[in-house]
Amino acid sequence: MKRFISLALATLVLCAVLPMAASASFDYSFSAVPTTEYLPATEYAATYGAEYVYGGMNACDLCVPDLPYGNLTPVQPGIMEKLRLPGLQESVIGNNGYAASGYAVTVSGGQYSGAAPSTSDTGDTSFEVKTTQFTQLTDSFLLSNGAIGSVSIPALGIKNMYVWQGETTESMAKGLGHFVSSSVWDGNVALCGHNRGATYVIGGIKDMQLGDTLTYTTSAGTRTYEVVTITTIPNNDWTYLKETSDNRLTLVTCVSGDYGHRWLLQAVEI
Repeated sequence: MKRFISLALATLVLCAVLPMAASASFDYSFSAVPTTEYLPATEYAATYGAEYVYGGMNACDLCVPDLPYGNLTPVQPGIMEKLRLPGLQESVIGNNGYAASGYAVTVSGGQYSGAAPSTSDTGDTSFEVKTTQFTQLTDSFLLSNGAIGSVSIPALGIKNMYVWQGETTESMAKGLGHFVSSSVWDGNVALCGHNRGATYVIGGIKDMQLGDTLTYTTSAGTRTYEVVTITTIPNNDWTYLKETSDNRLTLVTCVSGDYGHRWLLQAVEI
């Protein structure tokens, strides 16, 4: 009998415990794990929307911050930051290549030049940057007779033909006229004169030879130039009068019987 009672009690206890255990299992609740903030993809195609082109131009190549540039001043942060970038009247000479550290830059007479060491990608990366030169006319620059200077052309028997300010009939009646938009010393000095029928003429420039020389004398000194161009140009073509990085002399005169063109001679300093 005792055994029966013990078994009955054990059964009652077990029946009481099981519901409690079952209900206890539902007392736990699990919330969703918050979404993790991952960094954006760094793959090139995902970033720029295009496949990377090896050895060619890519979008990332254009993501370069601009550097300030301008003329050199006595106080400057660094030569490369102040080196003026090439423009319409400047030229860059060199081979294609990647920039490298260790630039050697020199400044002389308004011209900047530099050389970058070779790299394993392209080899020689040397380059040269030249800026245009220009000398403004001032009263102190004029000769004692009021002329800008004088030109001698041995091949034409011309010696010390004076240069006067202005591309005008009045100036050419006394010698050569100076294009007021051009330099009077450094850079491109542009002059004009009569072809024929006047006291002072330069029509013979059309018969000169490449390599012939001219001299130009001013209060700043004397320079000798060698002829590199003899041609005809339309009378509205002024491209040969633009500023240059080298020193040159440009002469313009009429073409006999052709009012739509001009003879042009250009010589560079030697």
